[in-house]
Amino acid sequence: MLQRVFRARRLFAAMCVVLAGLSILTPAFGQLDYDTYDIYQGGAIVGVIYVPERGPDTSVYQEYWVMSNRYIYPGVEHNVATEIVPTGGYHYTSLTDFLTKAPWGDGYHYVTVTAYDRTTRPVPPTIGTAASRQ
Repeated sequence: MLQRVFRARRLFAAMCVVLAGLSILTPAFGQLDYDTYDIYQGGAIVGVIYVPERGPDTSVYQEYWVMSNRYIYPGVEHNVATEIVPTGGYHYTSLTDFLTKAPWGDGYHYVTVTAYDRTTRPVPPTIGTAASRQ
């Protein structure tokens, strides 16, 4: 009887390790749902993101970011943990509301992200055209 308990505990522990490993391998999705989000680094809010509702063309997705002068772009030389969480504060109601009320100061950055979700593969422009030189 006691051996069954130990065997069950070992099996449970092994399952926990496997599930934890699988959670690391699960891809993170980059799209945020409609709302307002805070960007945290080092436990402090260093930016805000507004994601408007999608328009009639749901294949186009947009985000608007304002990062303070304390925001550090993550990279090899800047190993900083960055968290994006739903805001506990003000929720912007429109892009105009965001652009007029989002915090702004010296050294701040504004970024617009636009993604196009398509079901066909893009075709590269022909070599030598004006579009291929851009």
